[in-house]
Amino acid sequence: MSEAGKELNILWLWPDILNQHGDRGNVMALVRICGLYGIEAKIKRVDRLTDEPVFEDADIMILGAGELAVMPRIAGALEKHSMMFTARLHQGGILFATGATGAALGVHTLRTDGSHIYGLGLLDMECREREAVLGDDLIFRIGDMNIYGSQIHMIDVSLAAGQPPLGKTVYGYGNDGGGNEGAVQNSIVFTNALGPVLVKNPWLALELINKALVHKAKGQAFEALRFRPELFRLELASAEAIRVFNERKEKPPWVHTSQ
Repeated sequence: MSEAGKELNILWLWPDILNQHGDRGNVMALVRICGLYGIEAKIKRVDRLTDEPVFEDADIMILGAGELAVMPRIAGALEKHSMMFTARLHQGGILFATGATGAALGVHTLRTDGSHIYGLGLLDMECREREAVLGDDLIFRIGDMNIYGSQIHMIDVSLAAGQPPLGKTVYGYGNDGGGNEGAVQNSIVFTNALGPVLVKNPWLALELINKALVHKAKGQAFEALRFRPELFRLELASAEAIRVFNERKEKPPWVHTSQ
């Protein structure tokens, strides 16, 4: 890979608006892990909804968790720049979104007061605001990779028949209690997991980094970054503690578990 491949451009979208549940830690995790592997992570913030985001060189775009009430404004800001935004997605730029921000990426959200939020339809999913917020741990599996996080759930998410989930729940509620967690479509990754999830799961962060670097290499030879357990002993120990705790604790009646 060329020297340019040793850089990663992270576009952090509206961090002071989408600022719930410590999700700014996801950006910190990407920077830390890039540093461990000799990659320079460059962060560009887009602070105001009236600012002009520069999508052209964004390798990873971050949408943190936010209040449901701001999602029409988030969807509107992205729609305003939809040509550049979707072009970057088609070119391999990765979008990582967490929490209720999925409402801005889905098709439609029905709120408890009867009002509606219309998203961009980038993910084929319908959402419904919950009468009561749900909170618990969340463990799900992507392929052979277990992901550990927490969930403070404001919307139930229903995926259309052709919309793939990001993963399958091992413990917790996920999208709607039925076993699916999140959604993935080409270079868009959405998860309900908070925590922040990339701090707790550096193996997932490394997957995102590898995916971004593959596209950045543009056909040049690329050797994927290998997960090195010795670099992440604390995170591995934390994951094991979470796993054991959730196996032993009394489970709410709604919780979905699978082995």
